[in-house]
Amino acid sequence: MEWKTFEKYIPITEENGEYVRELAAYCQASPRRPAFHLVPPCGLMNDPNGLAYYEGKYHIFYQWYPFGPSHGMKHWGHFISEDLVSYEASEEILIPTEEYEKNGCYSGNGIPIGDKLFLYYTANYKTPAGKVPKQALAFMTPDGKIEKYQKNPIIDEKPEGLTGEIRDPFVFLRDGMYCMLLGGGTIDGQARLLFYQSLDGLEWEYKGTISLGNLKLGYMFECPGFVRVGDKDVLFLSLMGFHPEGDRYQNEFSSIYLIGQLDIENLKFEVESYGELDKGFDFYAPQPFYDKDGEPTFFAWFGCGMQELPYKNEDMWIHGLTMPRRLAVKEGKLVQRLASSIAGQYETVTLKEGKAEPEKNSFHLQVEPLEEGIWQIQIGEEDDNFRILVETKKGRLTVDRSGLKQKICCEYGEQRSLSFEPGKPLKLDLYYDNTFAELFINEGEEVMTFRAFPSKLKLCVKNKEE
Repeated sequence: MEWKTFEKYIPITEENGEYVRELAAYCQASPRRPAFHLVPPCGLMNDPNGLAYYEGKYHIFYQWYPFGPSHGMKHWGHFISEDLVSYEASEEILIPTEEYEKNGCYSGNGIPIGDKLFLYYTANYKTPAGKVPKQALAFMTPDGKIEKYQKNPIIDEKPEGLTGEIRDPFVFLRDGMYCMLLGGGTIDGQARLLFYQSLDGLEWEYKGTISLGNLKLGYMFECPGFVRVGDKDVLFLSLMGFHPEGDRYQNEFSSIYLIGQLDIENLKFEVESYGELDKGFDFYAPQPFYDKDGEPTFFAWFGCGMQELPYKNEDMWIHGLTMPRRLAVKEGKLVQRLASSIAGQYETVTLKEGKAEPEKNSFHLQVEPLEEGIWQIQIGEEDDNFRILVETKKGRLTVDRSGLKQKICCEYGEQRSLSFEPGKPLKLDLYYDNTFAELFINEGEEVMTFRAFPSKLKLCVKNKEE
């Protein structure tokens, strides 16, 4: 197929729509497409958007540049599911066709209000002097059709002292009022969380910024999210300009959770604990929502920043979403678990110590609890692999991609590590889905998300102390 070149800020139209369909057909044959993760039909996928259970179905929107594996004019692509196991792509998408969104439909969330699904998003509007912040709204009706609000933008202002980089509305209901969080930052480089309120979800009043106590978390927040987990409020924030601290926050951008209580009246979040949401290489922009049973759940972008990944120009698609993870709070930490229906899709290979070769490119490696020793789990051949190293006496686990022939974003390091209680047996579940890997440690007490491209899938677990 012959690739075409488009200007950066061109939306899908009738004229170029046929090319997108041809490109999507080409991408289906990519040897690196996963079996169980959501990836774009073609082009680039990033932040999950508009996640909601509405009219008996899940709606998973996502940031999408359809014309190639690079960043450009962002649309909202759309998947529909009845069970978060099987998905179908929908032609009902958000296309940036209006002047107020002339540079793209950026991230936001969805919430049912009345008989409609309200879809909030940032209307990207650039000028030679910089971005002009605008927030917009679209509606999905019970028949599945999407239309934009005629009075957009619903918020068209920049509060004093803030930059024009204000984006990613997240709307939720609290005490009979609709609340909106927006990410932003001050002119002097301090991240801020903006707060608005509304009676009807249409007309919004700015209340100020939410205090996070003494925490200083970079120069800007992106993709805020809010969900109730048990009796705790949980806030998601994606950070720009936050520096590494030991093993933590090693990626270009990081995502954190804060557990506590939101005090709307006093515009503050009482932080009881906080931490990095995922300890892997390729994770950003998580968005929480409630599943059909009211359980707090989230998807995240399986990527981070302006990554250059192998094969993108050959495959003509890049990135994906994590599998959906259910949330719980345990001893002041956020625990993430896969639903059994999702985990059950994988062929399971169980190893205590020894070797195996999975029959498929997508498998679940279940490692029996690792007791005392220095354990090495290798996926791939000796000259082309990634490894998981577990040092039980030190209480340290490391994912190492340095042994892969296909290098990935080495400027941010080839290892990610975390600490656990020394001497504690460790249960590992690695879900590998044709280059997409999610490692769950002790049933989701910690999670590490990363891409890896070994040419052969040979599995080996051994105790290096023996």
